[in-house]
Amino acid sequence: MVDSLTVALTKQQRDLVLQGLRYIRSSRRLAFREPLAPPDTERDDELREIAFLMGQIEGTSAKIEARV
Repeated sequence: MVDSLTVALTKQQRDLVLQGLRYIRSSRRLAFREPLAPPDTERDDELREIAFLMGQIEGTSAKIEARV
């Protein structure tokens, strides 16, 4: 089952949401990881989801491949 939500945002609100998503993305990217640890698929999935969501909000085609 897919849940969807439609929200009307002003340009200022949209910019604020995108700013928050950029902050979260940076936080996930910069989180401490052991240098020799195996790839973290959960982290990679979160980064892809954030990139997709940002693309939807920006109204552009979302880049599913997040830079990890």
